[in-house]
Amino acid sequence: MPRRLPSVSGAGLLWLLEIEFAGQTFRFSSTPLDITKDDGSIISYTGGLDDPGYQESLDRFSHSIDQQVISLQLDLGVNVAQLIQKGHILGGNDAELSCVTIQAGSIQQTYEGRLVVLSGNVSEPQYGFPDEPTGYITCSIEGAISEDAGSLLPASACVSVDTFSNVASTGQEIHEGKPYPIVFGSPGKYKTSSGLDKTTSGSPAYIVFLNPSNDKALTLLIAGHHVNASSVLVFDSNTYESFSVTNGVDGLNQPVATVDVSGASDIDLTEREFWIGWNNGSAMKNPWSTNEELTGLGDVLRWAMTYSTLPVDHATFATASDYLNQFKLDGYVSDPTTSVWDWVSSIAESFPVTIRRGASGVYPIVHDVRAAPATGLKLSASEEFQQISQVQIEGKLENIFNSIRVGYALRAKEGSPKIYAVIGTKATGDPSSFSTTTTRQSINRYGVRYKSFDHPYIYDRSTAQRTIKYLADIEALPARTVDYRANARYASIQLADVVTLTDSNLYFTDQACLVTGKMWDVDSWIFTLLIDTIPDRDDRTF
Repeated sequence: MPRRLPSVSGAGLLWLLEIEFAGQTFRFSSTPLDITKDDGSIISYTGGLDDPGYQESLDRFSHSIDQQVISLQLDLGVNVAQLIQKGHILGGNDAELSCVTIQAGSIQQTYEGRLVVLSGNVSEPQYGFPDEPTGYITCSIEGAISEDAGSLLPASACVSVDTFSNVASTGQEIHEGKPYPIVFGSPGKYKTSSGLDKTTSGSPAYIVFLNPSNDKALTLLIAGHHVNASSVLVFDSNTYESFSVTNGVDGLNQPVATVDVSGASDIDLTEREFWIGWNNGSAMKNPWSTNEELTGLGDVLRWAMTYSTLPVDHATFATASDYLNQFKLDGYVSDPTTSVWDWVSSIAESFPVTIRRGASGVYPIVHDVRAAPATGLKLSASEEFQQISQVQIEGKLENIFNSIRVGYALRAKEGSPKIYAVIGTKATGDPSSFSTTTTRQSINRYGVRYKSFDHPYIYDRSTAQRTIKYLADIEALPARTVDYRANARYASIQLADVVTLTDSNLYFTDQACLVTGKMWDVDSWIFTLLIDTIPDRDDRTF
């Protein structure tokens, strides 16, 4: 997460840029300057940096990740063509855009205290311009994380003759090539609306040892890692049976979890498809807590990002997880073609979180739409914080949803939900339904507007209810956006911050707003503020 600059009245802003190329760090700035490090040493910037046109936005309505991009024209002061011919690469190089405040000619931060606003890579550079100096280049600096090349499943983690020698025998290659499933939480375990504990198929199991004399399965692989569960339910096509779990290693010394089903009395071991219900302990251990399972949303996302090719801001993840872990996830990953980023971004679509790339690595932005106004930065309209746009009502009628159904506790074998939760109006005798002030007002105004989806990673009733309540908060009633121009000293305000705004022209008194846009415009900031319509959050008396 970017560090925040202190707000200094009357301060201006200076931009700093660093690019790595040919074993050197090239430093540019708004004006030539020296900046002191915490240890007293000096770092010099040469100037040569025009207004970078910095802007970023948070598309909270679609949960997409905005790609931070700035375009630059620079003179590196070296012969770029010569260095490239020598084998140095220009493209994909590390780059960083940051800023500091200046007051009365004095820079207010040390080098370590600068605000890093974009950490990324050089993209699509051009050099060798006939009419420009030999060091002249044009390029873009991109801070996107969709370029992440990481994979959750290593190529070696699959059923093969190298991992399980029995597979080499004729007739035992049934599941050869199957990737080891990565399992988190307790998929398959759920409660009915009346509170009764139930278990369904939650993740796949693969045959790794077969009795060749009777074609009966002897050993099933249930996870490509060690697990917390002491036993699990094994499902065939008709019934299920409980078996003890063994944590061990495969032929390549990779951790695996297996079950010996040779003593089965209920399930049919001649079948070729088996599934696991995690009813007696969870699957993956939580890497950040030795006594807990990996199931909280924040911890699951953090775990997944450790498989990316990008650095991870673990400190910010740990802080955000205090809020995000109220959402519980249970499920498995078994598709080796799924990239880390594709998997993480698909999860973020249903929850109040966006993953961004910062100076210390990728980190989560929490969308706490019900944050109490008292928790936000208090601002009042003034010469330093002026409204500059009309108020825009966001969203069309086609985007309004006030009766939302989520199917959860999916039976993994078929992908069908065992139970559901509905928000909208409370139906008599239906324990799965509930309503909020927001959904009731929306239905009164627009009529019932229905939306339904199944979620593969929700088995927990409270999580299902929290999820659709969050979606109703942002989809049942239209939101508003408005732009304000702010003094340079407000650089500390960041995307997804909650600000509490008072502006008599708009009848705002301590109005909770979410920052969804931030742009530098010559000598000041422009912030886009989003005001969700949440009747039971806001004070309507004025």
